[in-house]
Amino acid sequence: MATSNAAAEVDLTESHAVEVNVVAWVFTGIAIATVALKLAARQIVNRVGWDDFFIFFSLGLSIIAAAFVSHSVTLGLGKHTAAVIAEHGMERVTLTSYWQILGYPFNIGSFSFPNISIAILINNLLDPNPLRARLLIGMSILQVVIAMVSVFLIFLQCRPTRALWDHTIATADCWPQSVLYDFSYWVSAYTTVTDIVLAAVPISVFWKLQMRRSTKLAVCVMMGLTLLSAVVTVVKATYLPLFTDAEDPLYNVTPLVIWGLIEQNVVIVAACIPTLRPFFRRAFESTKGSSANDNKTSSTRGRSGSAFKLSSNPTHSGGSKRMPSVSEIPLEETGHGHGHSHEHEHDGYGYGYDVERGSSSSQRGIWQTREVIVESFQEAGETERERERRQIVPANLR
Repeated sequence: MATSNAAAEVDLTESHAVEVNVVAWVFTGIAIATVALKLAARQIVNRVGWDDFFIFFSLGLSIIAAAFVSHSVTLGLGKHTAAVIAEHGMERVTLTSYWQILGYPFNIGSFSFPNISIAILINNLLDPNPLRARLLIGMSILQVVIAMVSVFLIFLQCRPTRALWDHTIATADCWPQSVLYDFSYWVSAYTTVTDIVLAAVPISVFWKLQMRRSTKLAVCVMMGLTLLSAVVTVVKATYLPLFTDAEDPLYNVTPLVIWGLIEQNVVIVAACIPTLRPFFRRAFESTKGSSANDNKTSSTRGRSGSAFKLSSNPTHSGGSKRMPSVSEIPLEETGHGHGHSHEHEHDGYGYGYDVERGSSSSQRGIWQTREVIVESFQEAGETERERERRQIVPANLR
């Protein structure tokens, strides 16, 4: 056997077992934490949609895949095959390969279904466009279908199927390895293209809008995180031939397993990040407390010619919010050519931008106390699309 011949040429104490386990649970833990934050954000806005369902489903698949891999590590995955044979016999190698292969369908599903969630989210954020919506959803669904076909190819390539994990079966009839390799490369290529499209479409729309460059860049980065998933998919594709490695199957396959674990969790995190804004906004507001409001009011009173920040944050009860009555706003002087007006708009999401007219250092003008009532989106009768967009994209983007 090739494994026995190579036993004397390798250090049997070498092992990637710890590395595989650390990657499996660190990245899965990050995905769990991100999805938990997403759930908290959805509770704040009191809305759960189909995009959330696909993310929760993908996370479940990711946890199962990590559990299968972790169990395989306890059996011998990551160690040299010859070392496992010497310590436990060939039966342990077969058992380890069995549990490792069982984890692949869950891995493939966990990095495929989040793309449907991302497509739904993009369609909710951008202006209605039936053709674009059908193309994005259709592309994402097709990616899932192609990925699922690869699962069937994995388990149908050998007769009997047991030959996939039991390399002692000499009479096994298997397809040429090029069949699975070629289709796996096709899956990786199509997945990469889908990730790029799902990043490019919202970026191309948001980048053309008139807004502060820092705000524009932040939103584009947030919506373009699927590009990171595309990079991971390309890296993983370089290790695809290791899936059918027969020389040292338990040791040589570990790079493919590791990058598969990274891929399945990175895409879940990328799909969740754009929806976390309500949670962090609520957390930031709670840390500021009443002292921040006092400082804000005293600062407004103490500076001549400064503008008051308007905030459109809804109250916890979902009703209208009464703004502070000390909003002193300088009115623009007219007829002299040296008036100065300064407006500061705030979208309620932590973004703000200044609009200035005139060019004079004079701050003289008529001061007026203005009371502003801002209605929350619950009372404004906004649609689900507008509510979704309000939670992620600043008002000056819409």
